[in-house]
Amino acid sequence: MEYCQELQKMMREQEMDETYIELCTSYAKRLLKNDMPVIFDFKHLSMLLGIEPYEMAFYLFADEKLYYTEIQIPKKRGGVRIIDIPSERLKDIQKWILDNILSRYTVHECCYGFIRGKSIYDNALQHVNKRCVLNLDLKDFFPSITQEQIFKIFFSVGYTKKVSYYLAKMLTKNKKLPQGSPASPMLSNIVAKKLDRRLNGLAKKYGAVYSRYADDITFSGEGNIKNMIPIVEKTIQDEKFQVNKSKTRYSYYFQRQEVTGLIVNKKVSIPKEYIREINKEIYFCKKFGVSSHLEKIQNYKSFYKEHLYGKAYFIKMINKRKGNQILEQLDEIEWDY
Repeated sequence: MEYCQELQKMMREQEMDETYIELCTSYAKRLLKNDMPVIFDFKHLSMLLGIEPYEMAFYLFADEKLYYTEIQIPKKRGGVRIIDIPSERLKDIQKWILDNILSRYTVHECCYGFIRGKSIYDNALQHVNKRCVLNLDLKDFFPSITQEQIFKIFFSVGYTKKVSYYLAKMLTKNKKLPQGSPASPMLSNIVAKKLDRRLNGLAKKYGAVYSRYADDITFSGEGNIKNMIPIVEKTIQDEKFQVNKSKTRYSYYFQRQEVTGLIVNKKVSIPKEYIREINKEIYFCKKFGVSSHLEKIQNYKSFYKEHLYGKAYFIKMINKRKGNQILEQLDEIEWDY
């Protein structure tokens, strides 16, 4: 390998010990074989990240409250979702790790969330026109993934314990995966790869189809797959995840079947109430004006316009004609900006 030859040449020019040269070369070969960038130590990693060693030490050893901002978003069914947003500098570091290391990992083919070229529509499409659909939800998906599990991701491909710790530490908060880091979605898919493999194998035994979109797990099939539930729950527990049992749903073809909020009985379609709701919001925005409408419903989101347009593009992804109609209506609103 050209890299290793250059490494040996440089180290010999510096008159380093041959045993040490061989040790470093062997380490580099192992990482290159796994298609990973070579990172030798603390100083080397800081150089690759483009930051000074003292700055990297700050993100490794300082109080995490200094470089994370916690926000709470209300959930539709009560409670709050905690989002830990890293500082811009730390976000850049996490993005570097994502682009240069994590992007080289493969995820399971049945994983549809946070994957380029795959969408919520593609996930739902796997379960169209099936006799029965089983939906399960993973509880506290990101926070349930630990720093130890992230450490193992890096250590398993050949990084030293120290380098693996440095990487894992800068990707976690309170020794857990933060919901807010650009690297967290990919990390969650890597950690869940074994779970995906086991559940997909189980689905095949039952003649069913399996897919996962982030924390949403779906099985569908022509036979009675309800008997799978205890085995699925046990498998999920074995892989250190938890099932939110209040969200487990089992539906037959004569009932409404949903996958990640989309109806899949005959084809993938948007629920009527979803379209009805956005049409109602457009109507009130046109009749009373955006500011008056938001004041009336006590909604003070600064990104309300983007919120509605996002909904419209989501509808367009599933139903192009309907989506375009809603986009035209949104364009007719007198927005403040």
